[in-house]
Amino acid sequence: MRLQLYPLDYQSCNFDLVSYAHTMNDIMYEWDPVRPFELKQGVGLDLPNFVLENITTNADCTSHTNTGSYGCLRMNLLLKRQFSYYLVQLYAPTTMIVIVSWVSFWIDLHSTAGRVALGVTTLLTMTTMQSAINAKLPPVSYVKVVDVWLGACQTFVFGALLEYAFVSYQDSARQNDRAREKAARKAQKRREKLEMVDAEVYQPPCTCHTFEARETFRDKLRRYFTKPDYLPAKIDFYARFVVPLAFIAFNIIYWVSCLIMSANASTPESLV
Repeated sequence: MRLQLYPLDYQSCNFDLVSYAHTMNDIMYEWDPVRPFELKQGVGLDLPNFVLENITTNADCTSHTNTGSYGCLRMNLLLKRQFSYYLVQLYAPTTMIVIVSWVSFWIDLHSTAGRVALGVTTLLTMTTMQSAINAKLPPVSYVKVVDVWLGACQTFVFGALLEYAFVSYQDSARQNDRAREKAARKAQKRREKLEMVDAEVYQPPCTCHTFEARETFRDKLRRYFTKPDYLPAKIDFYARFVVPLAFIAFNIIYWVSCLIMSANASTPESLV
């Protein structure tokens, strides 16, 4: 079986009728030009994984040897793998796992336990699904399209975990810088107080009045989608939109490429 396009692959099955006892001088085989074959009712619908797509009878399989030529008739059965099972059991769950990993971008960057647990859980789930799918297939030396999909989904999930690691590192570095700046400001204030021990500072009374306006839903929504100034939070902000767009672009390229390759592989000549 050729599994490069699995699970969008076509498989070709040949049925040969040949005589190895009599040459073409003694017997010749020919297909009925009007009705070369007959299909029993229900044939092609009882296969669990495939659908009988097409039958051809014009292939030449005559064998030429030193003892003569031996006539042969070949029937080619083109089988198409049923895709609905893999859509429900493979592509939909892995897509949902990738989407769940994006929830990490919306969690507060200081919630380390929640973001790490979410990233590790989705990564392990993706790895388990990939092992389960590959366990059902024979080992081959080439890359299948399902491997490309699973590898890309695992990369997106792993990237979400790495994104938080980078954000956490940037946040820690800036927290250390802020701590040093705060300590320097405190030291400066202490020196200013020592210099102004004998000085009399006049503090005018406050004549201002503060009013706390109630925040509306529109203001909350606007604040939620406003780009922050803090660099670690800004990285999360960009990741919320860039990563989903990248996954959508990958889906477009993946499915268009698969449909083109599957259409080219649907002819019996391409499977010979």
